[in-house]
Amino acid sequence: MVRVIMVTTALLASGTAAAQERLSDYVRGIYEERCLKEDVSACSDLINAGGVPDATRARALAIRGTDRLRKDAVDRALPDLKGALEIAEATQDPAMAKLDAMRGVAGFTPAWRSSVHARLSDALMRSGDKPAARTAAEKAIVLDPRNGLAYSMRARLAGSEEKWPLAMADFDKAIRIGMDDKAELGRTYYLRALVRGALEQPEQAQLVDFSSAIATDPGFALAYERRGDLYNRLGLYEEALRDYDALTVRAPDYGAGFNSACWTRAAYLRREFDKARSQCDRAVALAPEPNNYDSAGLVALQQQRWQDAWTFYDKAVKGDAKMASALYGRAIAAKSLGRTAEATADLAAAQKLDAKVASAFMRYGQTP
Repeated sequence: MVRVIMVTTALLASGTAAAQERLSDYVRGIYEERCLKEDVSACSDLINAGGVPDATRARALAIRGTDRLRKDAVDRALPDLKGALEIAEATQDPAMAKLDAMRGVAGFTPAWRSSVHARLSDALMRSGDKPAARTAAEKAIVLDPRNGLAYSMRARLAGSEEKWPLAMADFDKAIRIGMDDKAELGRTYYLRALVRGALEQPEQAQLVDFSSAIATDPGFALAYERRGDLYNRLGLYEEALRDYDALTVRAPDYGAGFNSACWTRAAYLRREFDKARSQCDRAVALAPEPNNYDSAGLVALQQQRWQDAWTFYDKAVKGDAKMASALYGRAIAAKSLGRTAEATADLAAAQKLDAKVASAFMRYGQTP
């Protein structure tokens, strides 16, 4: 008896397809139970092992497909979701359906199929097949008019074609219905905020949606960025900085987040320049592009590191010859370095490109 228990335990722990082929019905049942509780690894083992009843296989495919979609593995998610629906929407053997019911495996209800169609719509949209994605979303709504994700997917498709009123109506309905997946609900709030912006609705309403996205899914980095951008436009710089700093924690490899935090400190709040410098250095390391060099240049100006400022602004100009702010900043640095002729030429070029560039730098506390 001890040996049987040890062997069974070893098989359960192995989690390999080869071990699955040797599983007894009892052990296979344990894997099935784990899979139906959305243990993705158990689902994958069952799929690989073969010999699994259709009801379980369809659910295993749907669970694994959804997990792959969440990880942006769209090419791998598509066959799983399509395979789940191929089984679920085929004519079912009444005897097998009865056996599944006895085993406690629910039938393929319209609500379950609707949820898989909604996920399939998402995968198809990400793969670039909008017509098929729209068909899947519509089918999901027909199967279950209370599927919030299905309306959200239809709204995303409308938004991708700039059909803003249609997108808004479906996002409203999706949020009113709700959805169990907090990440998808958070994204729905976020996208509705963007649509509000496209429709030029009040900024306060956009803020509410971005805040709802963050409250629903605190790990949703893009919502912090967009809300921070909106706070900056409203002159609420302290609030913007809190969001950008939160963004750098949640997305440590996203250069734009560090650049935004650096810029807000250096340009608007004009404090914590050492912190701003470290954030701009990180932004430049992650993404050596004109905007990031431009921000690093302003930090250097604020710290009177004239040669560093000139070097950063020069790199920005070489990346974008029409960046007025970089030309103007390079002019200030050049003048401080005693290179008057260079400064005069850059000032003229900058003001020709943007007549307001001088007043912007005055707000930052910098003049030639």
